[in-house]
Amino acid sequence: CKKNKPPIDFISRHHYTTEFPDYKGHYGYAKLTKLDETLDTLKNCRKIIDKYPDYKKLPFYITEFNTSYIPNCPLHDTNLNAAYIARTLSEIGDYVTGYSYWTFGDVFEENGVPFTPFYGGFGLVANGLIQKPTYWTFKFFKDLKAEECTCVYRDKNCVVVQTKDGMYKGIAWNLTLETKASKIGFNFELALKAKETKRYFLMTKTVDEETTNPLKIWHDMGEPANPCKDQIELLRMSGKPLATSQSIDAAGEAKFSLTAKKHSVIYFELKEA
Repeated sequence: CKKNKPPIDFISRHHYTTEFPDYKGHYGYAKLTKLDETLDTLKNCRKIIDKYPDYKKLPFYITEFNTSYIPNCPLHDTNLNAAYIARTLSEIGDYVTGYSYWTFGDVFEENGVPFTPFYGGFGLVANGLIQKPTYWTFKFFKDLKAEECTCVYRDKNCVVVQTKDGMYKGIAWNLTLETKASKIGFNFELALKAKETKRYFLMTKTVDEETTNPLKIWHDMGEPANPCKDQIELLRMSGKPLATSQSIDAAGEAKFSLTAKKHSVIYFELKEA
């Protein structure tokens, strides 16, 4: 390219984060690679591009990304997938210009037409408009950017942003695969503009294996290939986050705690009541 000067508009690649799957029957079971290692591959790609003066300012797009690269991997339907993708979304924008999850929906026939609502497909939404746990990871991160926000804290298990009116939004997750903990606690101390005591509203939305797990409901149903209307409605309901709230009286600083269970993703908002 450097020699022949073709008109290059951008650099692109795919980003999948599992080892070669172990096929058993219809499904492929894939082992996730460590998140630090997968994110390093993106950092290194950007470094390689930037080594070339002609190309260092080019956009770098991930035109496909997910955990497993096969469309029949049960991992895609799980809460584990949702927690793994959470940290990916918290960092991937540091290294790439844009990125596209593969795919939005499960109506996908590359390996043949699927015959059940859950089959390990790539999608965020299963056939029948059943939202998988990973759907909510994306929704939560989208909500962080619903208005002008500034990131005030980020680590491997949490990100917090402050809104222009001084309130806060955040996401906490527990990728038990890496934390080795069935639950982890988060203690937040967030500065407030108001110095006099006011009441604040803390809202949380929790997605974990107990609260938001349509795959388990489907298993317990007996895995019907063609769920009836009532079964589909139940599966949709079981795919919603658990919403909870509490009120906090505070001046100058608000303190609260959250507990993230195995493979959970928790969204929170703190605003004046």
